[in-house]
Amino acid sequence: MWEKVLKQLESLKNPEKALQKSKYFKVAEGQYGAGDTFWGLTNPEVHKIAKEYFKTLEYIDIDQLLKSEIHEVRFTALSVLVLKYNKLKDRKLKKELVEFYIGHIPYINNWDLVDCSTHFIIGPYFFDETDRTILIKLAQSGHLWSERIAIIAMLYFVKNKSFEFPMMLIEMLLFHKHDLMHKANGWVLREIWHKGGNVIVEDFLKKHIQLIPRTTLRYAIEKLPEEKRKYYLTLK
Repeated sequence: MWEKVLKQLESLKNPEKALQKSKYFKVAEGQYGAGDTFWGLTNPEVHKIAKEYFKTLEYIDIDQLLKSEIHEVRFTALSVLVLKYNKLKDRKLKKELVEFYIGHIPYINNWDLVDCSTHFIIGPYFFDETDRTILIKLAQSGHLWSERIAIIAMLYFVKNKSFEFPMMLIEMLLFHKHDLMHKANGWVLREIWHKGGNVIVEDFLKKHIQLIPRTTLRYAIEKLPEEKRKYYLTLK
């Protein structure tokens, strides 16, 4: 079945868009997406195919798609996993899917692949778990995409107004060396503020204002009134 999906995706190749995406997702040597290959498909095209096949694709098929060197093929596989997870009711089946996802992290190797999947799978699963050791291990792994998976998964926690665990992970990763993590941390802080945790975020910013990465700060305060934004930027 996976070969059929692959052929359908390949039929939509767009060389011009592929070149644009290669530049956007930093695939040059030494960049975070080094070596990745694009076919130039749009996200709506990918989602349409994922919706068409997600009910019939087995894990063995998704495994093949996730191991593809083509970025959009991996994106399709992750979209399929999200659609499958949303249909699951049985906790054991959800656990099986989550374990499959975590076992394939080496192939979830760009920020859009993380962001299209983790807060729809990892977030909701561990929100209902008391043991979140795996999330902490991901955050402490020293592996960029594992760390981003842990942080972006927190958007589901925040959506449900659960702020304590997300704040703990942000504190762990606040001084990460990579800009992609600075953005992720700032994104989650911004959503915490938006969901009513403004006092928590303000206290956090004041505590770390001298050392917090500027990108994290800018993302965190992006939707605040201009006067408030200027106040925090002045403190920095």
